[in-house]
Amino acid sequence: MKFHLCFIALAVFTSTLWAVPVSGLYEARVPVPDQQLDSRQHGAKQGLVEVLQKVSGFSVPAENEVVERAIAIADQYLYQYSYEAVKKDEWDASIPPGSSWLKMQFETQSIQRIIKQAKLPLWGNNRPTVLLWLMKDNGQRTVLIDGGDGAAALAVKNASQARGVPVVLPIYDLEDAMRLPQESLWGLFSGSIIEASKRYDAESVLAARVYKNNKGNWVGQWRFFFKGREFNYEFETEGLNQQVLSGISASAEVLANTFAIRATDVGSDALGIKVTNVKSLEQYASLVRYLEGLTITKKVFVAGVKGDDVELKLNLSGSLAQFKQVLALGKKLNQVPANQQAQQEEQLDPLVTNLIHFNWQP
Repeated sequence: MKFHLCFIALAVFTSTLWAVPVSGLYEARVPVPDQQLDSRQHGAKQGLVEVLQKVSGFSVPAENEVVERAIAIADQYLYQYSYEAVKKDEWDASIPPGSSWLKMQFETQSIQRIIKQAKLPLWGNNRPTVLLWLMKDNGQRTVLIDGGDGAAALAVKNASQARGVPVVLPIYDLEDAMRLPQESLWGLFSGSIIEASKRYDAESVLAARVYKNNKGNWVGQWRFFFKGREFNYEFETEGLNQQVLSGISASAEVLANTFAIRATDVGSDALGIKVTNVKSLEQYASLVRYLEGLTITKKVFVAGVKGDDVELKLNLSGSLAQFKQVLALGKKLNQVPANQQAQQEEQLDPLVTNLIHFNWQP
């Protein structure tokens, strides 16, 4: 299936590429042959599967009874929909001339209810950026760069939106070319890729070489780097869009495996934290809003305030390790090292013991 959607985050190069809020998680766009009811209902089923995968971060299990029932009545979960003609340069074997885009927005609470009842993971909208080094050989080898156009750029935009992953492309200037020559990128040399990626300071790095084989299919070797680990994939697809979607989908599942909250990841005790460097009422309100907005936090209670320190009790829908992962991604709450915590032992009549200390970076 080929998807053409607004790009989620083909960001302009900046010196630091951390997590960004992702929009459009409950939206989908799929091609349909016409605007008849049957086509819309079929397109809604495809769109619902895409949204569930985007919100959970994982492929949707077809054997799940809750998901199966929801897909059967997928059009009933639509908040609104519209049609848009498919442009000529978007036609291919899977999208013939005369097709239309069915653009759908699904009702947020209904999707979250399906996720909960089906016991699927839930991935928040604050997601790590993926730096993508993509080299395509279609008779001539080229590196896809930030601001580039053409079929490969469009495929990346589509896949980024379809999987809810913010993708950033390199500028590939002289500095990039010296650190990562085209020969090294085509060879997927891990050392050179990691060295060139340091400039962008991205959360994760995805590198690929894609080309057409003698059958006319696209073949791609993909290498994903995240938290010191390396993952390798190979796909053969009929179209370039499917190839890029496969690569970005694979990296999305690795990220979701770290950051998505599963129904089984529920802690039994409340977590007490002490946050320092909260210097104004505005910062205090911002801290509470930030914690309440995290997917992993169910409830936030303020236990006390003293000077620039705030003590809070949190009810989490995940583990302490996942909570720390989410905070590390956001860069707003940094855990205070144990030796410094020993110097901050004076507490505010804590509701729970063993407070974990954090420093607020508004």
